[in-house]
Amino acid sequence: MNRNRPIAVLAALDIEAATLAGNLPRSDATSPNLSIWEGVLESEPVVLAVTGMGKVAAAMAAQFVCDAHRPQALISVGLAGGIGEPGERGRLIVATGAVQHDFDARPLTNKKGELPGLGVTTLPSDRVVTERLRIAALKVVERAQIVVSGVVLTGDQIVTSRDVRDRLLKDFPDGACFDMETAAVAQVAHQNQVPWSALRITSDSADENFNLHEVLGFGAGSAAELFDRVIVRFLRG
Repeated sequence: MNRNRPIAVLAALDIEAATLAGNLPRSDATSPNLSIWEGVLESEPVVLAVTGMGKVAAAMAAQFVCDAHRPQALISVGLAGGIGEPGERGRLIVATGAVQHDFDARPLTNKKGELPGLGVTTLPSDRVVTERLRIAALKVVERAQIVVSGVVLTGDQIVTSRDVRDRLLKDFPDGACFDMETAAVAQVAHQNQVPWSALRITSDSADENFNLHEVLGFGAGSAAELFDRVIVRFLRG
């Protein structure tokens, strides 16, 4: 990676980015509906963007950042629904890849989630960025077992149904969590030949126990602090 170019961090929500944003000045770069901060942390140039929710918003923001800042890597951060394991809240997922679970171009493609023209379902993350992110997460948290590597399942929905969750995991058994942005960022990164990875923190178990007030409270508190600490540790190397 070219250390003269910034690491770009993309979060969907203000609350997810709030702690990290507190360490950076607002950017003069402008884009409709996109909040950007940029500066230097741990001797590394950094760009932070709050993209808005969903695949289209994430893709637009990722492309803007690629065009305007030419980042050395893109890192998607944010909350995620877990896969239903006990103690799901607070699990850190480091992405080894990402899939659009709601993309289905059959019969043009062979299977659900496969991207026409690319011939793949899972877009793999960059191994170097991912390993560096995983090590940073392990150095920050007290219990190694809450740091998991796996595939992020992305779709334009918040999964709040056990039946929906289980059906998606049947379609994509490598899934480690659910979100609404990572696969979009991954595809933009792939098309722009920019290394990427993602850090997701589970806020719920993607079932009927979903509580919006609790999820947002967790996102604004513990999760925002963890994103900041892991990214700073990542930058430190």
